[in-house]
Amino acid sequence: MALPGKHSALIRRLKLYGTGFLLGLLVVKFVYKGKGCQLPSSAKMEELGWQKLEYSKHAACRMQCRHITESEIRELLGNGKTAGKGKVNYNKSNVHDKPYPTYAVEGITSDGKDLRIIIADVDDVSRVVTTIDLKMKNDSCDCR
Repeated sequence: MALPGKHSALIRRLKLYGTGFLLGLLVVKFVYKGKGCQLPSSAKMEELGWQKLEYSKHAACRMQCRHITESEIRELLGNGKTAGKGKVNYNKSNVHDKPYPTYAVEGITSDGKDLRIIIADVDDVSRVVTTIDLKMKNDSCDCR
């Protein structure tokens, strides 16, 4: 039942627009069901977390010298199913590094260590290049 006069065409158009808008919302809801938006940092952390973890010789030496365990690194990265405590610091990362981009993951472990982990994203492998304890003032490690 439309109102007589000059506003009936406008009302008809609004109804038509509203119906199309609602149908579009339903389509979007079903297409993107369960998917959310992620910031680049959290998406990269998720990717680094599910990949196989490897350690360079330099990283293993630094970890031993600085008393950093594999479980602390896994705590920051997560395991692909649960999010880690770390975040990618893009100011300290070099995403255009050749042959593989490197990411600086930073966070505080449950033991209170403030760590920075430099990780090379090598295909399906997260290769730990080095580890840094940000609270450590004097570094006596002699790793080459």
